[in-house]
Amino acid sequence: MQNRLFLFLFSAILPCLIIAQPAYIIDADTGNEMDDLYAIARALAPDGLKVLSLQSAHFNNPQLLTDPNWNSYSTKNINTLEISQQLNEELTRACQRWHIPKMRGCNRMLGYAWGYYEGAPIPRSPATQFITDHARKATPDAKLNVVCLGASTNVAAAIARAPEIAPNLRVYLLGAQYDPESKAWDKNEFNIRNDLNAFDLLLNNEEVELWVMPANTARSLIFDRSETFRQLSTCNTPLCQHLRNRWQQVQAGQNWIMWDLALVQALLTPELATHKSVRTPPENTKRKIQVYTEINAPAMEAEFWQSLIGWQAP
Repeated sequence: MQNRLFLFLFSAILPCLIIAQPAYIIDADTGNEMDDLYAIARALAPDGLKVLSLQSAHFNNPQLLTDPNWNSYSTKNINTLEISQQLNEELTRACQRWHIPKMRGCNRMLGYAWGYYEGAPIPRSPATQFITDHARKATPDAKLNVVCLGASTNVAAAIARAPEIAPNLRVYLLGAQYDPESKAWDKNEFNIRNDLNAFDLLLNNEEVELWVMPANTARSLIFDRSETFRQLSTCNTPLCQHLRNRWQQVQAGQNWIMWDLALVQALLTPELATHKSVRTPPENTKRKIQVYTEINAPAMEAEFWQSLIGWQAP
């Protein structure tokens, strides 16, 4: 009798547990620097996020028009989206996560350089369609999570084309700066400047649940090159070699701020991050959003290496 009762309860509860497991789309300008790769590797780990797709984001910026090189790339005829796409495909192979869809994102910003308004261009891409299709299957009680590690063009374009999906989305993004004491916002930050229109669209849409990891909060998560290489030397795998090579390719120097990893770690280890409900910038729709104001950087770094090295253990 007890065994039958146990089986009945287990069969009834298991589907609920499966349905409750949140799913994430990772949207990254992977080719821009190097911390994207570490963040994606952490998200794709066995104890990481349930990743529906890995999407490429552009990192178009004015310096591509004036400088001969961007990191290790020549800016002549540069296609930032394709660089991110190629790295996403290489990284999923290195992580042995071939089955995860690698969706190309938009190759340009939302609207115009001088702003977005009704009638302005909305870029299309497989990534925006993927977001739209899965958001339509989600609900306000079981939202689709989109994690933007670069410009938030792809998710903003999806909402601009299909506004009805907004209540079904929870968007996490790394960008901007926020001072908890003065409650002042500063949009003068790389990801935001690459598509300010997209960020403003997310801020202005009251139906979108928005979480922001400001750059000034993430900047305390700093990896030392010598310690990073020491940790990576303990695992002889394509993934560890890939992460090591990337540091050298972008000539990252002795220390690097792991901006994107801070956001992924905050999702995986919420006890290591503090967030609060704050008002949007004064120029945007007045509403409350969630903002990370503090992280436990040493604990995040330790957790990252524990996961990575444990993942590689035979």
